[in-house]
Amino acid sequence: MMKSSVEEKLKNTLPKDIAEGLEQALNYLPGGKTAKIEKPESEGLFNHILFITIAGDRYVFRARRDVSTEAGDAYMQYMYEATGFIQNGGSFKLRNIADEVDFLQRALAAGLPVPKLIHATEDWMLIEYVTGKTLCEFLEAGEVKFLPKILQEMNLAHRQGIIYADRWGGNEMIDDEGNVRMIDFDIEWFYQGGNDGTLEALEMAWTIFNAMRVTSRRDDLLKIVEIEVLPAIKAWGYDIAKMKKFIEGLCNFYLDPNKPSNAWSLPNSLYISMPEPANRLVAMFAEAN
Repeated sequence: MMKSSVEEKLKNTLPKDIAEGLEQALNYLPGGKTAKIEKPESEGLFNHILFITIAGDRYVFRARRDVSTEAGDAYMQYMYEATGFIQNGGSFKLRNIADEVDFLQRALAAGLPVPKLIHATEDWMLIEYVTGKTLCEFLEAGEVKFLPKILQEMNLAHRQGIIYADRWGGNEMIDDEGNVRMIDFDIEWFYQGGNDGTLEALEMAWTIFNAMRVTSRRDDLLKIVEIEVLPAIKAWGYDIAKMKKFIEGLCNFYLDPNKPSNAWSLPNSLYISMPEPANRLVAMFAEAN
């Protein structure tokens, strides 16, 4: 029986309430008693994530970890402060599951490329399993061609008043046909300065900077930014001056030898070659303004 299987295989790794939530999710799914349960290689700091496979169909079970977010919050606070976002009325928070479900429903209603919601309670959600590779995986392998497509999808969301937030390369998926899907919406951004394009500019700048940060082919990426990305974001009406400031702040943050580190920090050796392309990226936005 599935109950005994879950108890035997996951009892030592899942808290009691998470195991109970998983049982509820399996009971909701037809054939849930026969499900294969797997953990991903990385669940991140904030979530329990489990993959559920039933007769070839795959689902994702998500629930928040009962852990202090103090370390993660401190890292993000320092990073956002480096961009000037916090000082100018910006803030962020970790959504609870109910808030993330609300966001997912709004994005789905707007026709945006996010996972389908299968079922949810206040403590966990069951969503569609999205196939493909992350933007980060492509960038690390030197494939930079998908950045403009990611930004185009973000622009479509912005036109409908939706900010994904936390688009760092690992939360953007590309399938075998080149279609973009967005995943993981546990971080929410706020801004007290009204609807002046700040959040939209931050999200675009964040994605472009992180693409430059992680790719193994920075020259190729900067060419795409110059030839394709900058003309597009100007035509879409983004605030280039704000984007330049955000990118410059992120450059300063990641090149600071005293910056805090976390579980996702890249090895320091990967930053040795970053100052020159980082300065070129900032200069591109300065010239385009």
